[in-house]
Amino acid sequence: MRAKPDHFLLLSRLFVGVVFTLSGLIKVNDIRGFAYKLDEYFEVFYKHSGLPFHEIFGPWSVPLAGTIAVFETALAIFLLIGFARRVTAWSLLLMILFFTFLTAYSALTKAVSDCGCFGDAIKFTPWQSFIKDLVLLVFIGYIFLKREEIRPWLPQKLLAPVAIGSTALIAGMTLYFYLYLPAMDFLPYKVGKNLKKALLPGPKGTPEITDYVSTQYTDCQVEELSGRVLVLVALRLEALGEAEIERFRRAVEGLPAGIKVVGITASPRSVRESWPKQHNLPVCFAPQDQTVLKAILRSSAGALYLEDGVIRAKWPWRRLPPGSAIGRWAASS
Repeated sequence: MRAKPDHFLLLSRLFVGVVFTLSGLIKVNDIRGFAYKLDEYFEVFYKHSGLPFHEIFGPWSVPLAGTIAVFETALAIFLLIGFARRVTAWSLLLMILFFTFLTAYSALTKAVSDCGCFGDAIKFTPWQSFIKDLVLLVFIGYIFLKREEIRPWLPQKLLAPVAIGSTALIAGMTLYFYLYLPAMDFLPYKVGKNLKKALLPGPKGTPEITDYVSTQYTDCQVEELSGRVLVLVALRLEALGEAEIERFRRAVEGLPAGIKVVGITASPRSVRESWPKQHNLPVCFAPQDQTVLKAILRSSAGALYLEDGVIRAKWPWRRLPPGSAIGRWAASS
């Protein structure tokens, strides 16, 4: 006699699979942002325990972020198709227990304002994140208890190829978005944003963007929010490699006279003043908070192209075109 289908198990697989897929893909899309969130946790653990989490794990934040994102998304797919049910069930249980600990810690200590579970796409308070993980824990707990009853939704011969192929695809996407830029930008400085308007007081009297400092109020005194401007972005000038510097140099050389150039960086003043001379780059670099720079561009270096304060283009340094190409693009856009 055929056993009756377990509808709650089916519901649990669908719910957990969809939530983990969404959460994982958002992390894959913005792997640098997830790594920044891990760095924040490492700093918090260090301050609260005195143990050097930031020194031990900080240098590995990007590989850790990539591994977690790929593993989380792959587990969701494994659960949905019914692949490696025992390993999948155990892995999901251990992962949700770990996530629940993190969100509980954030909620109780108020040390982290957002868990980063869904990146910048969906914001949760620490308590909302904790409740979300408790709900997931109930569903995953049931999946774990019923793991022997999980039935595949694909023919047996297709399970391994689909599982391996999807994991490889997710890993490739993670690497691609890390080397270049996220496919979807959920941050305040996305292409199309009117930066000038966002810095003005809104209906409630508060600007949409409050932490950006215009370069016209610095020693550079370039009004980047008016006219056509190429803004070079570098987290730390002193950390740039020769390939990144050469991309900056090519972007400035051959740039039409009608396009102004200014740089922004978190490097100290002494570096901002000496670095351009050392590398023969006639660009003034203005100070900008490192957190702001990370939100502006998910790359160690790159550039923005602005027209009257509107962000028309963003390039990571690997795709930063020569100045002549930027001029032709600007003229035709």
